[in-house]
Amino acid sequence: MRRGYADTDEGQMYYVEAGDGPPLVLLHPSPQSGRVYWRLTPRLAAQFRVVAFDTLGFGRSDPLPDDITMPRLGRATGDAMTALGIDRSHLFGFHTGNKIAAAIASQTPDRVGRLVLCGQTHSLIADQASRIAAFGPITDRYFESKEAQDTSASDAVAYKQWADEIFTDFERLWWDDRAIKEFGHTPELRRYLSARIMDLLEAKPSAAAIYAANFDFDFEAALKQVSAPTLIIEVASEAEAHLGAQADRLAASMQNGVAATIEEGDRGVLEMRAHEIFDLLSNFLASGKT
Repeated sequence: MRRGYADTDEGQMYYVEAGDGPPLVLLHPSPQSGRVYWRLTPRLAAQFRVVAFDTLGFGRSDPLPDDITMPRLGRATGDAMTALGIDRSHLFGFHTGNKIAAAIASQTPDRVGRLVLCGQTHSLIADQASRIAAFGPITDRYFESKEAQDTSASDAVAYKQWADEIFTDFERLWWDDRAIKEFGHTPELRRYLSARIMDLLEAKPSAAAIYAANFDFDFEAALKQVSAPTLIIEVASEAEAHLGAQADRLAASMQNGVAATIEEGDRGVLEMRAHEIFDLLSNFLASGKT
């Protein structure tokens, strides 16, 4: 593993790099860091030059700039790729990472070989209003509270209130016992869990802003501009079955999209179901070169 910082116009981005071969950039969900790919990176490094960035405001990267947007994060990530000598790369993004990946692919199509957008059903809803509505049950009470207290307050107030609750509910920061049963109580797992706690605590100042930027991003418009071959991986769960399957719908709306589904995926899918994601990723990326 190689570690370091890449300069961008928005600040320095931390990265972990492993392997040789065609470049593959991994973009993480919020409010985590590139550490979330601890199980995927070694597997992928046998075939690719894997670079897992910490998005600005998360992990060991510089703080999130004011008034951040997904297109700006996409440009910053492009700067970081350039700093590492990567002119063209495959991209994999999960949740917030899939929005950043879509921004890069729509803004600079010549820099993207193949694109993989992965996430739970709600994160793959392309229509902005529908995506916000799907997330609504979590944030509705904050928006209602905001409107009752101050009609001039911005949506950022609601996101901040919601983020504050998440980051003071320490039970949500730890995995349940499935992780121990799956991986064993190894030193590697203990190190990762401790680092994950620090990632989440350090992300608190950025959480409201990153979610606001996520929901403000016109995902649908960006995807219509993407020309790169794209794999949509939907992490389906019973809890989100009412939203309807999104991967096929999303792939059909794109110039060159295909879909796949991981059934019954939920919390910790990047770790707990890493072998399935690896198989889908490697098979799709192996069929094209950067």
